[in-house]
Amino acid sequence: MSRNFGFSNIYLKVGFALISISVAMLVAAFVVPSVTKYLSGSVAGFCLVSGAVLYIIGRISQVRRSRAQA
Repeated sequence: MSRNFGFSNIYLKVGFALISISVAMLVAAFVVPSVTKYLSGSVAGFCLVSGAVLYIIGRISQVRRSRAQA
């Protein structure tokens, strides 16, 4: 069993972290409505989109590396 939970490169780690931050911001906005004025929708959107892009790049890199080793 792998101890890195499938996060073999920095792109996957940072991408997952950014997606997690954006989800946490979304949950905070719905759970505590008074926090909504402090959370910027554009920051959450940026975190989500950039995290998704980095995560996809990381998965592509992982697939290419595994095919090169095979």
